[in-house]
Amino acid sequence: MGTGLTKYEKEILEKLRNIFLSQEKYTQPYWKSEAELSVYDKVFGERIRWKWQSVLRELSLLEWIPTKSHVIDWGCGSGIAARTFYGWALKNNFQLLSCFFWDYSSLAMRYAQAAFCREFSNIPTKELTLSQIPKPFILLLSHVIGELTEKYMDEMLTIAKKAEAILWVEPAKKEYSKKIIELREVLKEKFWMVAPCLHQQKCQMLDQEKNWCHFFASVPRYVFHSSFWSQIQNLLGIDLRSVAYSYLVMDSRKTKMEYGNLFRIIGTVRNYKAYSELLCCSAAGELQPKRYLHRYNPWLSKSIKKGAEISTLAKSNGENPPMCAPFEKSQNKSELIG
Repeated sequence: MGTGLTKYEKEILEKLRNIFLSQEKYTQPYWKSEAELSVYDKVFGERIRWKWQSVLRELSLLEWIPTKSHVIDWGCGSGIAARTFYGWALKNNFQLLSCFFWDYSSLAMRYAQAAFCREFSNIPTKELTLSQIPKPFILLLSHVIGELTEKYMDEMLTIAKKAEAILWVEPAKKEYSKKIIELREVLKEKFWMVAPCLHQQKCQMLDQEKNWCHFFASVPRYVFHSSFWSQIQNLLGIDLRSVAYSYLVMDSRKTKMEYGNLFRIIGTVRNYKAYSELLCCSAAGELQPKRYLHRYNPWLSKSIKKGAEISTLAKSNGENPPMCAPFEKSQNKSELIG
C-alpha cells in the first residue's frame, strides 16, 4: 500500500465520495478513466474486501461449500468481490470455473477482468451477456442496491432466480437492509437461507422500526498503524474501525443443519460494567434483545470492539441465568441436499 496520495488521487476520492453520498441512481456510468477505478479499488474496494472476508469467514464457520460453478460478479465495479471470493475458494480447495463480469460501465468490466487475471491467471474471464448466461453459476452482488434503477433491479432478479447460490453484500444502511430482507422473502421460495439467517421463517426485522440487520467487518491490524489509511481517514472523514455491512447468502440446495441453541448477534454489542446487551436472532426465527451478566459470561466483559475479528454466532448455554459462548466450528454439523 502506498504511503501517500497524489493531488489527483485525492480529487478522485472526493469526487467518488460525493457520488456515493448523493445516493443518486445513475443511468450512465460515472467512471471516466482507469485511474478512477484504480484509486477506488485501492481505498473503497479494500474496505469492501474486508466486508467480504468477514462474510466468508462466517460461511467457513458454517462449513458452507460452494458448488462447482461459474461465478457472475454482477455490477462488478473494480471486481473486488470476485477476487475476494475466488481467493477464499482456492485457499479452501473449492473448485470454481470461469468468472463472468457485468457492469453498465464497459470500462469497469475491462478493469475488473484485468485485475482478476493478475491474481488468477489460470481462470478464464468473460464479460456477461444476457443471451449467454453460464450454467451452473454463483451470483455475487456487492454494493449495487443503492444504484439499481427499476430496470436493473428486474434484470438482476431475473438472473438471481437462475443461480445456484447468491452472495450479497451491501453497506449497512437501514433502507438497504430492509430492501435485502424484502427480496429475501421473494427469493426464499427457491433458496435456502445460509447466513446471516439461521432459520427459514419470515424475517422479524421487517417489523422493526429502530433496528436493522447489520454487522461490523474485521479490520486488519496494520490499518491502524498505517500513514496511508490515516490520510484516508482525514481526507474522507471515515472511522477506520467501523466497516459496517449487511449481507445475505442463499443456496438452492437445502441444508440439514443442526443449529440447536445457536443465535446470531445483530448490530452493536452494548457493553456496560456488569453486563452486555445483545440483539439476538435465534435459529427458531425469534428476534429479541437479551442482557447477559458478565459474572456468568466473562467473555463478554472484554469489550467487543468494532473492527475486531470475532464471529457473530454464539451458542446459548442456559436461560436462568442467561449464558452464552462464542460458536466454534466443531459444534456445527450440516449436510447439503442437492
